[in-house]
Amino acid sequence: MIDPELHNYLSGINQSLTEIKAKRAPGIWRAFFHGMFGAFGYLVGIVLVVAVVGWFLAITGLIAPFQTQWQRFQDFMTKAENTISATQSVQQGSAPQGSVITLPNGQKAEIIQ
Repeated sequence: MIDPELHNYLSGINQSLTEIKAKRAPGIWRAFFHGMFGAFGYLVGIVLVVAVVGWFLAITGLIAPFQTQWQRFQDFMTKAENTISATQSVQQGSAPQGSVITLPNGQKAEIIQ
């Protein structure tokens, strides 16, 4: 025979487990929407943090050097693409005689065939 105190303790655990099982009943759709809204909350939070950091950088004037550096990088890449395309056209023999290309360092070079 089971001790009465142990029986009371086990029946309390059983009742708690039954209540927990009853609370989990809403199912898969509730879990799905809970996950979707949680992910949406993370995205909104990330957007807000990026906006606040961008605003802070704009107020302190730290964003202008990044913009000028980015513009320099874009100009450099454009010049490099022009140089590569001119070099390829010269190798293929399709460049007109006496064409001028601009090198990445700003120098101009005349191509003579």
